[in-house]
Order: sequence, then structure tokens, then C-alpha cells
Amino acid sequence: MPLGHSRRQLWQWSALAVVSLAIAGVFAGLLVLSRAPGTSESVPWPEDFFQKGLIVHVSLSFVVWFLAVFGALNTAMAPQINGHSQSHIGNFMERISILLFTAGIILILIPAFRNQGTPSLNNYIPVIIDPLYYWGLFLLALGILISVIRVFKDLNGVVGQSMDEWPLLICAGLLYVTAFVATGMSAEQLQAQPVNYDYNESLFWGAGHILQLVNVTLFLIASSILYRQTFKTSLAGRAFFIWTSSILVFLGLMGLSLFGIFEVEDPRHFSAFTKLKYALGVPVLMMVAALVTGLWRQRTKISWLDPASLSLASALVVFGIGTLLGFFVDGHDTRTPAHYHGLISGINLVFVGLFYVWFLPLLGRPLKPSKLLPVQIILYAGGQLLFVIGMFAAGGMGASRKIMGAGIDVDSFSAIFATGLRDLGGGLAILGGVLFVVIALKSLFRPANTMP
Repeated sequence: MPLGHSRRQLWQWSALAVVSLAIAGVFAGLLVLSRAPGTSESVPWPEDFFQKGLIVHVSLSFVVWFLAVFGALNTAMAPQINGHSQSHIGNFMERISILLFTAGIILILIPAFRNQGTPSLNNYIPVIIDPLYYWGLFLLALGILISVIRVFKDLNGVVGQSMDEWPLLICAGLLYVTAFVATGMSAEQLQAQPVNYDYNESLFWGAGHILQLVNVTLFLIASSILYRQTFKTSLAGRAFFIWTSSILVFLGLMGLSLFGIFEVEDPRHFSAFTKLKYALGVPVLMMVAALVTGLWRQRTKISWLDPASLSLASALVVFGIGTLLGFFVDGHDTRTPAHYHGLISGINLVFVGLFYVWFLPLLGRPLKPSKLLPVQIILYAGGQLLFVIGMFAAGGMGASRKIMGAGIDVDSFSAIFATGLRDLGGGLAILGGVLFVVIALKSLFRPANTMP
């Protein structure tokens, strides 16, 4: 269990993660109001608020949330317990990391309310073209980089600990550093280019793909911890984690090598990274096979009222479907975001389980058994599953990405069914997400070592 400073820092990372989701929810509400009859005309909304607010919402609910959980995992899996001097240095690095990350969150919020800056709905990390937003992204990235360096500083302690997932934590750190370097290389090559949509697309295309490797690694870490918490045994041997980590790091270095082969604006650069997703199928299939085998082996012990079992099983289903859909996308319609949503939702589900059965107990704030927890997980998982299927079906009928409305002719029954399924699923998923935020915030902000 994290002790002393590490426990406080784990609380801070956890709070940043959940609060970012809460603020993302507020922005979602503001987006609805900015287009609703009455409030859309009576409220003096900032210029391009819908697009800017959408960018902030996506950044908070995906980029910031994932990175904050990464910071929490770094702290929980590599606590400062290796002697006074090392602990003092590590504690200082963690404090700086959290401070920078918090400042980054604040800075990316401000441009949404300014009557300047252009929204850029580019892939991976959408941007508001405003110096404050870029500084915010930089501080977020730098904060996590310092957290990763702190883990590397305590490498002997990390390797020597009993958790089998340590190779994956090191893998996630190496991949993150690779993505950070990739962004720097892209920025260096783009210095003479005007800052617009094409600039941002080129800036984050390569690094965004490498960050997906980080996300897959975090998914495997969280899944393994949930499996062990549920069944009191390891998901796989340490050799499996070492091999999987090695493949993921190799793919990350392959991605970085592409910067020395193609210019970042070269269409071949974009195509090469797109093709890299097929190689990613190898570690993903290894991971899914390990989870399926492990759950089948423990099938008689699975309790659908247990948050760990339920979040792990539902995550496997949603993530697996999202992975399969990825082989049928072309980037032009809503089949592509359906694929992304499946993957992201699967990762979100294991993160939810991680909060319920690991982070909160480590913080001395365990949750009392309640039917509300499985209800929350089922609402979110079931809603996202319907949402993804409906969005994919609508995309197959020609629904375009990044536009308002249905995006297709809804005169046919099949189109009405697809969009209805999507909207119903989206509503259920939102309800499930709100429930998680409420449960987590209530637990985080109550006194430690007491039951709710």
C-alpha cells in the first residue's frame, strides 16, 4: 500500500482523473445548451463555442483522464518507500508532476471561453489554436513525463517488487517517452508551416498512434490487477508480461523510426502509421487471449455483482468488438469513431473497476458492497455497446464524421433504427458515466478509513 506522501499523491492523481471527467460532463451540458432553442440565442456564447467546447470535452474525457490514471498507476505501483533521500527526491518530482498537470488542465479550459482562437478537430488530440491551449497540452505532457522519469529513477525498487505487472509499467513509460519525442520531432519539422488543421494533424498523427500503444498497455495493467484482485491469482506469468511489453516497445520504436524515413507531411508518413495498427494486432490478440483464457479458467468464480469481475468481463466484450470494427473502417464515416469508442470504452471500464477495487481501498476509502456499482457498470457498458453498434451501422449507411445531426437520410427504417440505437446507447452510457463520477467523488472527498 502507498504510504505517506505516496498515498497523498495517489489521492491527487485520482482526484484529477475524476474531476476531469466531471468537468467534461459540464462541457457536454454546455454544448447541448449552446444549440438548444432559447438558450442558444439568449446566452452570449463565445465565438465558435460548440466546436471549442467539443474539443475541451474530448480532451478532458479522453486525454486528461487517461494520463491522470497513468500518473495514479505510476504512484501506486512505484510508491516512495526506498529510503529517505530517494523518497525526498521522488516526492519532489511527484509534487512538480501533479502541479504541472493541474496547471495544464486549467490552461486548456480557458480558450473555450475566449473570442479568439480557431478550433481544429484533427485526429487523436484535437486543438484550439490558441497559445494557452498549446501551453496547457505541453504542461500536461511534461507533468506525466516527470512522473515517468520518477518511476525510472526508482527502477530497482519497481523491478524488485512482487507485482507481476512491473514490465508493463516500464513499457508504458518507455512508450510515453517515445510519443513525447515523436511530438518534438514533428514540431521541429513543422516550424515553417502555418498553424492550422493540417499542422495539428501532422503534429499529432505519429505521436497519437504511439500513444495508442500506451493506452493498450494501461488496459493490460488494469486488467491484470483486476484479475488478481478478483481471483487472488495472476492473470499470466511474468514471462508473458515481459514478452508483451517487448513487442509493444518494439512497435513504438518502429513508429519513431518512421520519422527518419518520411517527412511528417508526406502522405506515406500517414499511411505507414495507419498500417502500424495491423502490427498492433499481435499484442492485442495476446492480451485478449490471456483474458479470455483466464476468465474461462475462473468461470465458476465469476460474480456478476462483483465490480472487478463485471468491469473486467464487460471491458473485454466492448474492447474486443471495438478491435474487430477497426478492420472495417476507412476514416470517412462514423464507423471510424465507432471503432475508437469501442476501444476507449473498454479501457474506461477497466479503469472504473480499478477505482472501485484498488485505488479507493489503497486510499483507505473502500466502497461498501452495493447494487449501485454493478448497475453503474452495466449501464455504461451496455450503453456504449449499443452506441458503438448504432454508430457503426449508421456509418455503413454513409453517416459522415464530425457533423451535427444524424448525418444520413433517416427516412428508411434501417437508418431510424441505427440512429435510435446509437442515441439510446449514448444516453445510457452518459447515465452510467455520471454515476461513476458521483460515486468516485463522494468516496474521494470523504474521510479515509471509514465506510460510506
